Amino acid sequence: MQAKVNNFRISQRRPLWLTLRFIKYTYTQSVFFSSANNLKGSNALIVIYENGLTSKTMQYIASQSIHPATVFLNQNEITKRHCKIRWFNQISEIKRCGHGTLAAANFLIKHFGYCPKAFISMSHERFTIKEKKQRAQLLLKSIEPQKSKLAKDELQNVFSLAIKAAYSTGDKNGYTVVLFNKEFSEEFDKEFNKNPDEKQDLKSLRVDFKALSKAHKNAVIALNIQNINEKTAIVQFRYFAPQFGVNEDSATGSAVSVIAPLLFRLLGLNKAKLIQQSNNGALLNYEFNNAKVLIY
Repeated sequence: MQAKVNNFRISQRRPLWLTLRFIKYTYTQSVFFSSANNLKGSNALIVIYENGLTSKTMQYIASQSIHPATVFLNQNEITKRHCKIRWFNQISEIKRCGHGTLAAANFLIKHFGYCPKAFISMSHERFTIKEKKQRAQLLLKSIEPQKSKLAKDELQNVFSLAIKAAYSTGDKNGYTVVLFNKEFSEEFDKEFNKNPDEKQDLKSLRVDFKALSKAHKNAVIALNIQNINEKTAIVQFRYFAPQFGVNEDSATGSAVSVIAPLLFRLLGLNKAKLIQQSNNGALLNYEFNNAKVLIY
C-alpha cells in the first residue's frame, strides 16, 4: 500500500540519531488528553524503521527522547494484519505499554490511512486495535488481581494515606492495586455518598519512591472511587513504577486491564471514566466485557 506521506519531524531541533539510515519516519502522538477537563494526557515518540535497527540503538534513541515512551515499528510490517511493536523508556525496554500502542495506531490511521488489526509485543501479547470514527481503540485481555495481605503489609508505610485493601496479579513484574476507600460491602452503596472522607483526592497522596522500590516488585496502581453510579462512574488512579525506571507515569493504558475486572468484581461496573491524577492528568474511558477491556 502506498504511503501518503514521506517524512515527519518531532521537533525543530534535529537529533543526531535521526540521521541514521535505518530511520524512516518519526512523529509525536498524544493520547488520553481532554481539553474540556484540562487534562494533558501523555505522548509517545513513534519511530518507524527499516531492517537493521538493533535493540541497543533503540534504547539509545529512547534515552535521548523527552517522551515517556518511544515506540518502534518496522516499516515492512505496518501494512500487514499483525505488526510487532516494541516500547522503551529512557532506561529500559517496557513490557506492556497501552498509551504507546494507542499512540502508534492513531499515528498510522491519521497519516497513512491504515493500521494493523493487532500489535504483537516481544512477550507475544496481542494488542488488538479497533477503529471508530478514524480513531483507534485498544482491546486487551483483562488480568484478574487477587486480594493480597502481603502486598498491603509491604506497602502500608509507602503512602501517606492508609491502605484499606490491596490486590495483586503476581509477586514479581506484575501489578498491585491499592485502595484507599473502605472495604466494600453491602452497605458501601448506602454509606458512600454520606461520607466525604471516602472521596479524598489522590492528588494529595505522597509516595516514598525509594521505599516502594525496595519493598515491592510490582508496579503499583493507587485507586480511589469517586462515583459508583452505573452511568456516571468516576474513578481516580495514579500509577507508580520506580522499580522499572518510572516514579510516576502520566497516562497508563495498560493499567486498565487490571482496574476494569477489579471494579467489576467489587462494584459490578463494566465501564467508568478513569481520571489519572498525575501532574499532567489523563482521561481514559473503557468498557469491560467477556474478560476483555476496550480502552479509548
